[in-house]
Amino acid sequence: MTATCRESCCSATPRVSVSDLFERGFRRLRDAPLSIEGEVHRDPAGNFVRFSLDVADGRIKSVGFRSSSCATLIAYCELIAESVPGSRCDIAGVLTSKEIIETLPGVPPYKHDRAVLAVAALRAALNVIPT
Repeated sequence: MTATCRESCCSATPRVSVSDLFERGFRRLRDAPLSIEGEVHRDPAGNFVRFSLDVADGRIKSVGFRSSSCATLIAYCELIAESVPGSRCDIAGVLTSKEIIETLPGVPPYKHDRAVLAVAALRAALNVIPT
């Protein structure tokens, strides 16, 4: 099969699109916040995001978020929410906006600041995890 195959039986890496991530993220926005909540992060354009986490034994079990309605921001947040569960908290904290941007091609450069906002909000949630 080709690298663009999206069937679950194919071993190729599935393609990630803003629209797919937005749809899943928009559904996640309806979920109640998890037990650990970071502070809200905002940008000058009025976008905002706040992550919430469930953590056990130093690992992220699940991720939630609340954000403004920017489709790109929701897609970046959903990418994070799908990527970090199972990770150690200290490892998730080194995730960079550059990695997020590279994972989701096709986003116009003028919207890459949404990845910076999403990563900053994730780090804020990680910073309030009780030790």
